[in-house]
Amino acid sequence: MPEGRRSRPSTLLQRLLRALLVQGRGEARAMEEAIHLASVLRLIGLFVVSIALPATLLSYFAVRAARVEEALVVNDLRREGAVAADTFWAGLDRDFTSFEQRVVERLRSGRSPLDTAGELHPQLRVALRFDQEGNLRAPFVVDAAEQPLPEEDLFHPAWRAAERAAAEGAPTEVQIDLLRAVFAEHSSPVLRARAQLDEARLRLKQGQTREAMALLDAVISRGEPTRDPYGLRLADQARLMRADALLQRDPEAGTRALRTLVEELLSETWTVGQGGEAALAARALGLVPPGAAGDWAPVARGRLAERSSMLYWAAALLPELDPVFGATPGRLPDGVVRWELSDRALWATTWWGDDYYAFGLDLENVLSELQADARAAVVADSDVSAYLLSPNEKPPQDALTSKSLGPWLGGWTLVVALRDAERLEAERKDRRDLRALIVGSALFVLLAGSFTTLAMLRRELQVARQQTDFAASVSHELRSPITHIRSQGEALLYGLKETDEEKEEAFLSIVRESERLSRLVDNVLDFAAIERGAKRYALRPGDIAETVMNAIDSISSAQEVQDKELDVDLPADLPPVAHDADAIAQCVINLVSNAAKYSPAGGWIGVRGRVVEGGVQITISDKGIGIAAHDMQQIFEPFFRSRDAMARKRKGTGIGLTITRYIMNAHGGEVTVASRPGQGSTFTLRFPSEAPAALRR
Repeated sequence: MPEGRRSRPSTLLQRLLRALLVQGRGEARAMEEAIHLASVLRLIGLFVVSIALPATLLSYFAVRAARVEEALVVNDLRREGAVAADTFWAGLDRDFTSFEQRVVERLRSGRSPLDTAGELHPQLRVALRFDQEGNLRAPFVVDAAEQPLPEEDLFHPAWRAAERAAAEGAPTEVQIDLLRAVFAEHSSPVLRARAQLDEARLRLKQGQTREAMALLDAVISRGEPTRDPYGLRLADQARLMRADALLQRDPEAGTRALRTLVEELLSETWTVGQGGEAALAARALGLVPPGAAGDWAPVARGRLAERSSMLYWAAALLPELDPVFGATPGRLPDGVVRWELSDRALWATTWWGDDYYAFGLDLENVLSELQADARAAVVADSDVSAYLLSPNEKPPQDALTSKSLGPWLGGWTLVVALRDAERLEAERKDRRDLRALIVGSALFVLLAGSFTTLAMLRRELQVARQQTDFAASVSHELRSPITHIRSQGEALLYGLKETDEEKEEAFLSIVRESERLSRLVDNVLDFAAIERGAKRYALRPGDIAETVMNAIDSISSAQEVQDKELDVDLPADLPPVAHDADAIAQCVINLVSNAAKYSPAGGWIGVRGRVVEGGVQITISDKGIGIAAHDMQQIFEPFFRSRDAMARKRKGTGIGLTITRYIMNAHGGEVTVASRPGQGSTFTLRFPSEAPAALRR
């Protein structure tokens, strides 16, 4: 049963093919071709299933995998961009939220956020407190009551005389008298206080400490807020001079006085645009003996530096804060921080009770740090980059993701984009081209293999058909001489040939057909030996002209040659050639027989021999039908018969020229052909002057 099941599809296929091929071929021929074609179709099916289909599927999945890979790369880049944006955002939120929490915690605990404001944020440059009307109250004020020394006082004659005396180095007593004159003659309390202050300085130089202290106490008691041309308040100068004088007599008491002066100056409200308090505090700290105040002095210097920096920033940023304060849309709940941008500052503002607090961060430094944080949010050697965009910039088209930096930096945006979009696109294109090349190469190989396989199959089918034709041709070729020999023999046997001439003609006919039959059998046997690789030739130096002539003599009596004109020209001085006489005779007989077969009755056949460079050549020419150009490349192939209808009418097996080529190759020579349709053909046998050493025996 299994055998039956396996054979039924093959039989059915053969029957279907035979049914398709039967018209014009006959049952037997159609069945033969159906058998061969069924094998070919099975081989094609095996090729499609085992090679073509898998290769096509692999190519399809390769293209699809390439697209999926590109999509994964893009998704990975987007995911990396999202992670970088989230990392940056988390740091930004932590930074500003922590600042807001510290401010609110101070307000809730009753501690002023203006004290050591630098602890709130490293980029904080100024911290201010306003009242409900928007007036600055702490730690600085604007347009305070104290005024500089009036110009008319500075140009008073008595004051000018005192200044000239000091400049000319007049005696101290003279300068003191002039200053006392200013105090006595001038009614301005400011100028009188300044005169007392200068007199105290002169008396301290004279060692009149008690008198100097009395003058300083008088200035201090009046508390003059007036500032000298250098922006220093007179009362504060008096306090500094008194503490310095006290330090000379009693270092411990003097240090306490200096410390008290510094603390009072740092706790006072300074005036925006005036740096006198900071300068006096710095002078006072400079007078404190090293180590006398312990850790207080370094801390005080830090507080002074912070307060002085905030005073500078307050003067620089207050004009920018006015629009921010005025643009606040109503009051927010206490402790809720609102963020606003100005030209140079990032402002954080909040209400607490009746007070309005404004904290100014250095915008340039904040943005610089955020740019660095954005770069740090992306891993090293990444294909993406993160950076900030200002409110006036538009995000690039290749942006992977973006995040607004509001509510802190309104209008600013974090953008994560490809670091080098052109390079990445070029790399993607290179990968696509490489995959396309690989897939294209695979498809090309597949197509080439398919065409090669189809050509081989076609060739196999053609060879099979030629073999079938060969078998039919051999059968026909054998039948003709055998039939002729039998008919002539029976005629002789039964006395049908009565005269001696008829009997002789019958005997000659039997001999000719026997020779023809012998040549046909020899060709078939030689071809079979050649196919097996068992054919060998004994090459011996000899007269090639004699060998060719003997071959012509043996075929001249053949029926196909009798009505042809044989024109033989073989010079007697042809040099000896190493050859196998029987094999070369077979070549000549095959070529002359072909020339006669494809020439008309009475046609001309020429045989020529001549010496050429490197050897000898024999040519067999005819003026027959010639060979078509499309057959020239195949005439030496086994079983080949011309596709030309006129040529196919001639008898033949299709192996004579194949045998001839094999024999000539075995002799180290070659056979060539030149032909033009309708004008005849010329076959040339070329022999080397010496046979190759490998062919000698």
